[in-house]
Order: sequence, then C-alpha cells, then structure tokens
Amino acid sequence: MPANFEVWIDTAGTDGAPGTIVTLSGNKLKFRADDLNTDDTTNPVPIVTGLTKYSWARAVYLKCITTPPTSYCNNFKFYTDGVTFGTGITCSVIDGNIVKNSGSSAGYKQNHGTVGDTATVQTDATVYNTTQTQVFTYTAAAPRTLVCSEASAQIDAANETTDYIVLQVAVIDTATAGTKTNNNFTFQYDEV
Repeated sequence: MPANFEVWIDTAGTDGAPGTIVTLSGNKLKFRADDLNTDDTTNPVPIVTGLTKYSWARAVYLKCITTPPTSYCNNFKFYTDGVTFGTGITCSVIDGNIVKNSGSSAGYKQNHGTVGDTATVQTDATVYNTTQTQVFTYTAAAPRTLVCSEASAQIDAANETTDYIVLQVAVIDTATAGTKTNNNFTFQYDEV
C-alpha cells in the first residue's frame, strides 16, 4: 500500500502561527475575498473597473497521514494542468522555500485585507521577500520542485509535511463574473 498523503491548508492566526489548520474539504482549493476555504459563493473576489482585487493567499502543503510503508518519500513536485482561470484572472505562486514541517509553521504569513473586497498582496517580495511565478507555467512537463524541511529533507513518519506552496489570485476588470471551471493542481513524489 502506498504512502497516504492529504493536502492541507493553514489560515487565520498570526505570522508563524496559523489559527486554522485543516485538510482541504473534497480536495477543493477556493480563492475567495476572505480567509475561509468554504465551498460556497460567499465573498467572491470582486471585479471593479480600473482596479486589481486579490484573493486571500492560500498556504497549502502535503501532510503524511500514515507512516510510509517504504523507507521514505522525497522528490516532491507540484504542477497544474496548464489551463488558466481565464481572461483577467492570474494565479501566482511564491518562489523560494516557505518553511513548514511537523514542528514549525515558521513560514506562514497571516492574510490581511477587507473581507468581501480585497486582500493585501501576499505574492510579492514585500511579504515573503521573494519573487513570484504564474502558477500555470508549472505543468507535468515542467513541474516545480517542492522542498521538504523535515529531517534529511524527506518524509518518513506520519504527520510530517512538505513546505508551503503559497498561491494568490489577482482579478482585473477584464474578468467575467461567475464560478470558474475547476483546474487540476497535482502533487507528486517518489517512495523509496
């Protein structure tokens, strides 16, 4: 039986100490104008003429649920289906390593903003001191390497995690209102 991983999300709280730590319900990541990941239409990111509005950033990671039956898991990758959310909507991912492991959420940054309107831009150097990349440039043919800050840079026990992937959506006035088509974000790893 292969290792059992789940995708988790940290929200709320303070820098370095998220207040809500949960598995993604139904494996759905929601980009909203609030710090919830609820699967409903409350607080969509608004479309406003002449302005850019931002979702609350999403700090997601893989968490090992049961000890790997092999020795360990490593070589973690993340990629998308390469299909964007459409005109006027971009989704950025923080470059660099945003530390998360079974003993620390040191890399976590709390979201700020006005609920129902816009969040502070999280995916820039002023918050994480690093650059960003459009997430849909990462595909199966060119995945992003995902760092693991656990001992020996591998996962070999239950509750160990990968580092965060931090994502944020920006919406400009050329976007169209409404629920967008689901996109696939994939995590991949080797069991050794």
